[in-house]
Amino acid sequence: MTKSLYLRCEAGDIHERILLTGDPARVDRIAGMLSGAHQVAQNREFYVISGDWHGTPVSVVSSGIGAPSAAIALEELAQLGARAVVRVGTMMGVDLPMGSFVLSTGAARFEGTSPAYLGLEYPAIPDWDLVQYLLEIARARDLDIRLGLTASFDAFYPQMAPTLAGRKPLDVELFKRANVLALDMETSLLYVIGTTLHLATASMCLITNNAEPFTIIDQAAREMGEDALITTVLYGLANWSAS
Repeated sequence: MTKSLYLRCEAGDIHERILLTGDPARVDRIAGMLSGAHQVAQNREFYVISGDWHGTPVSVVSSGIGAPSAAIALEELAQLGARAVVRVGTMMGVDLPMGSFVLSTGAARFEGTSPAYLGLEYPAIPDWDLVQYLLEIARARDLDIRLGLTASFDAFYPQMAPTLAGRKPLDVELFKRANVLALDMETSLLYVIGTTLHLATASMCLITNNAEPFTIIDQAAREMGEDALITTVLYGLANWSAS
């Protein structure tokens, strides 16, 4: 097999269990928690490392911001033999405590990439076994974990943070009526691709800002939260069993 077009990987370069993150810098942070971590490839926003977590081989992949580039990464990961993918990153809370965690049980599809895979009539839902592993570990570690719906968008400033661009404040009442806990730019795409490409998927994220009024977590709390998030997901992936 030749190298994949964008990830620049060959079969055997990546493991079945994948942590997917937006920020390439977070890949290095996760690599520091693994044994035998080594860079596999780096191209554009796609940065791939593989290593070992307490005896479980895992790979970590960055996809940049948003659904279109995440779709490229997920397509190629499926081609390369991935079986389970968990998104680890950040979300914008809707009246949630800063530093809490959201484990998405389904996602509203406001992004424009997932309809290329399935029509909007089909829900964006995770793999329930994988979600259960993550939930059990999060609760055992006393994390402030929230389960519920999230929503994914394409346009950050118009749709998620309009006040930062001088526009009128975001109307969050619809989200509240629908019991949407948090907003991001990838989860609904991840879940739809998981369904169509037969990947076990989940999305567990740290709340680093709130929608309205827009506020941002302090750096020390963010770093502590990300460490807890990453280790929880690593334990969850280690417990997941391919069927």
